Amino acid sequence: MIEGLLTGFWLALGLASIELVGYGLLIVCLPRTSGFTALERFALGFGLGALVLTLWMLVLTFLNIDFSLPWVLGPWLIILCPWWALTSRRRLWQNDLCQLWSAARKIVTLGYGCGWTWRERAWLILLLLAFAFALLRATLYPLWAWDAITTWGLKAKAFYLSRAIDLSRFEAHNYYPNLVPLLMTYIYLWLGGVVDHLVKAIFPLWGGCLVLMFYSFLRRLPVKRPGAWLGAAFLVLNGPTLITHCFIAYADLALTYYTLVSAGLLFLWLRDQAPAGSLILVGVYGGGMLWSKYEGGSLVMINFLAAALTLLWLWPPGRGRKFASLAGIGFLTLLFYFPWRYFCLTHQMTIGADHVGGFFPAQFWHAIIYLLQALVWPPYFGLFWPVVILAGVWWGWEALYSPGLFLVLVTLGNLAAIILAYAVVPASVAEFPFYMRATVDRLLLHFVPVSGLLLAAPWAARNVGRENMVNLSWGCSPGKFRKDNKLFCHSRR
Repeated sequence: MIEGLLTGFWLALGLASIELVGYGLLIVCLPRTSGFTALERFALGFGLGALVLTLWMLVLTFLNIDFSLPWVLGPWLIILCPWWALTSRRRLWQNDLCQLWSAARKIVTLGYGCGWTWRERAWLILLLLAFAFALLRATLYPLWAWDAITTWGLKAKAFYLSRAIDLSRFEAHNYYPNLVPLLMTYIYLWLGGVVDHLVKAIFPLWGGCLVLMFYSFLRRLPVKRPGAWLGAAFLVLNGPTLITHCFIAYADLALTYYTLVSAGLLFLWLRDQAPAGSLILVGVYGGGMLWSKYEGGSLVMINFLAAALTLLWLWPPGRGRKFASLAGIGFLTLLFYFPWRYFCLTHQMTIGADHVGGFFPAQFWHAIIYLLQALVWPPYFGLFWPVVILAGVWWGWEALYSPGLFLVLVTLGNLAAIILAYAVVPASVAEFPFYMRATVDRLLLHFVPVSGLLLAAPWAARNVGRENMVNLSWGCSPGKFRKDNKLFCHSRR
């Protein structure tokens, strides 16, 4: 009994330390008047902490220093503690604590006494039940999914036992980025051993941060609070895919989180509504995409290419400065990839040989048909994709002349990338259908929340006239575009 409580205590402390490092870096590095809310800094903090700690573990491997809590966590506490003690920073995190306490109290009381409607309470209850199920399913069962056992979980155990990134214990997928297994290793250090079921508590927490960021982006577009709660519930509860990844030890949830943050902040930047410091975070969380999973590279390229094409099409004032900023952030993103790339080169690892074999026309056409079926197949994402497609078609003209074009290009670009990936994968005729069936839901999951932001247009426009709809939900109307080229209007609050 006491031993179990102590194990739970160390687990909670380990998870809190990830949040502490990430949140602390945000407090120190972002401008004091950045405009991020306490809830956003909390949701951003876990992802940043995971990214920084695992990259530091890669550096420790370069330095031949064994993994241990003093070496992994200690330097960050030494660096951050003096900054937290500064008067200005102390006031900031104290205010954040008060706001987070207030938000937690509203959630626990289901918003009673705060003017919440019964619909908001219903969406919140459904979300709480979904994540309660995910937490119990994660922590009461050992590793059980295929990739969790043979790839990510195996790597985490090997790294923990070796106290370093040791690739001698396995051969398959050595070149895969290691954010998730290293984060699991970090939790093992807190638990004092390989405890498969408890380490999966990482994933429902990560899923919760993802939903908080999705809710926050909806609120910034702007969508009223009831619509934002509905959007979050619609994202989570449409099909089992997202909630399933909140309790299996796969890297896809981490990649989905970093993709949402990076693309969402990039979208706000295109709308001239991003909080101060957002563009740097686009690059940092883009680095998280590269460090999460092999597929992160294509997602990063699609995000930046979509942003560049949006700027080229809209041709806004100050475009030269915007293109230069975009190029600089793209370079910052690549910096996060270089350490792992160098590691692979020094260990003579071939990257992507099992994913690219040549172009196979039969697979190309088969992939198109199967992907179209997957978009409307309820066991994957319920009604999510049909509703998003209808929203995209309905608001397509307005999106074409506004920064909303970025979301459309990201969605179409990722769909095209999935088809191309299936067309070049080396697989036999008998194996290929099973390969698609096992991977298509994960590949779609990576950009589902970003595409879900397309739903913000009709929600944001519910209570305004048709003549004001475009300015409120996207940017500027085509008429305004032709008249005075003021493309990047601020949304009316």
